[in-house]
Amino acid sequence: MNIDELAREYEKQYEILSAKIDGLSPLLCVYKGNDLYMLNKRIKTYYDMACECKRIASVLLGYYDEE
Repeated sequence: MNIDELAREYEKQYEILSAKIDGLSPLLCVYKGNDLYMLNKRIKTYYDMACECKRIASVLLGYYDEE
């Protein structure tokens, strides 16, 4: 696996995590109490992971670029 392929894998994971966030977001207006807290926590975790995947993909894609 080369760096470009690895970057594409990170982008794919970003898309998967973003889809999970999109799927969970409508439940924010349904859940209450501790369930809402746990849902928010899960969405935040997915969001942080997605952001990190996007950042790593960006770094990998620009790995061989001149500075």
